[in-house]
Amino acid sequence: MTQLFATDLDGTLLNSAGEISTANIAALKSAENSGLPVVFVTGRPPRWMTKIGHMTGIHGHAICANGALILDVATGAVLQADYLDRELGLDVVNRLRQIDPGISFAVEIADEEVSFVIENNYRPRWETQQEVPKVPVEEMFNSGRVIKLMARPSEHARLDADQFVSAAEDVASDIVDLTHSNIFDVLLEMSPGGVNKGTALEKFARNLGVSQPAVAAVGDMPNDVPMIAWAGQGAAVANAHQSVKAVADIFLPSNDEDAVAVFIQQLLGN
Repeated sequence: MTQLFATDLDGTLLNSAGEISTANIAALKSAENSGLPVVFVTGRPPRWMTKIGHMTGIHGHAICANGALILDVATGAVLQADYLDRELGLDVVNRLRQIDPGISFAVEIADEEVSFVIENNYRPRWETQQEVPKVPVEEMFNSGRVIKLMARPSEHARLDADQFVSAAEDVASDIVDLTHSNIFDVLLEMSPGGVNKGTALEKFARNLGVSQPAVAAVGDMPNDVPMIAWAGQGAAVANAHQSVKAVADIFLPSNDEDAVAVFIQQLLGN
């Protein structure tokens, strides 16, 4: 019997327009009403989660920043976090500069006032309402609360998302967990070593007294692989990256075809 349901957001629960269908919202509500807890497991930072709570009506917990932080969705309170050590972070920066001298960096910080800072030549994918502070990468770790280090290759590198992660793993996988969450956005995402969606979901389930076989999880991108591989029932949506499909044991329709609703209905026996 399933006792915990974990879902990725972008490309999984959210459709291609970045919205959540009425079918998926209804299914999430059905899960909670049936006593099946729902936890969002995402690469998103805490600052992007308030909207998800409003969209879904689910105000439980979220595992954010690829496992580095557990958030109370309703209050925005950080319940637990794994921070990236400054010296280790700068070691990674130096190693990655060896494979691409023009690489640029940004960090997500568990701080309500300044939560995102970038290097001068870093190009954010999404526009923000507030001006993003630009600082040298050597100063990005001064807060001691960095939850994710991100890097973009220079135009000269000519790497796609998978190639960028592979090149970075060759030089830095011994000190950080590396992944990406979008094949169309060449962005390397790094967490403290041993911190990923799988390890975070395992810890979250254990704290609830839920065993691995009783956990169901669904996702679509390489950052989802650890949790799909760990969960007792790991599902891939039809639009998933091949690495996710390789470890999944359940295959669903696409994110545009209410995959999460289909999965929840299967779990509830509807």
